Amino acid sequence: MIATEQYSTIIDSNKSLMALYSESELDVKAKATVFSLDRNLAQNGIIKQISDLYITFCESSKARKLSLKPRKVTEGVELRLLFELLCFTSFLTSQIIPNYVSTRKLLRKKTNYELVRYYSGQAAKHLEKFCQDLGMTKLQEIIFIAPPPEVKIKLGDPLHPTARLTAYSECHAERKGREIEHFAQHLSRALDPYHYPSLEALWNPQVVTLKKLAQRAMAEVFEPSVKLGR
Repeated sequence: MIATEQYSTIIDSNKSLMALYSESELDVKAKATVFSLDRNLAQNGIIKQISDLYITFCESSKARKLSLKPRKVTEGVELRLLFELLCFTSFLTSQIIPNYVSTRKLLRKKTNYELVRYYSGQAAKHLEKFCQDLGMTKLQEIIFIAPPPEVKIKLGDPLHPTARLTAYSECHAERKGREIEHFAQHLSRALDPYHYPSLEALWNPQVVTLKKLAQRAMAEVFEPSVKLGR
């Protein structure tokens, strides 16, 4: 009898861990995730933190040795920073979503990869619309004609979230952690394309924060027990 009760408890626990959704439900949650990411980035003042780190570094003795002077963080630069932050955290949520579309039978876990792909596609679609509404897609990619130290740049195609998300996925597939390096490069180029290699190491602490932020955003959308910050 005790064994039967224990087995029933395991079954009930496994049922509570099931988290499958219809495509329409996932579409709504994908859109909500984009807005949650934007809200969390704003509430945590991530752009200001990055700008302050940049200015502080530019005032350091190391920067002076490199003849690096701070460039003005304009509204356009802030918009570029927000674009990179939204794209990177959106990629991070695509790594988290399997946790929410998996079923458990006893101790075995099965991920519904069809739903993972659907969610990721819808999230990319909603992110693109969000970026368009904020005017980010009117900004252009920074193209390097000549690499450091003799940097020469030009402006290329408009910023496109799907292209950035694809690049992060390819980097991650190539080598885990490569996507973080890719993110650091783009963030640094947004602030100072002429000295970006000197800035890339500044963002390591922010990556940890952004991972937590992405987890928080997913929890807000997928876990009803989590109270949204106001």
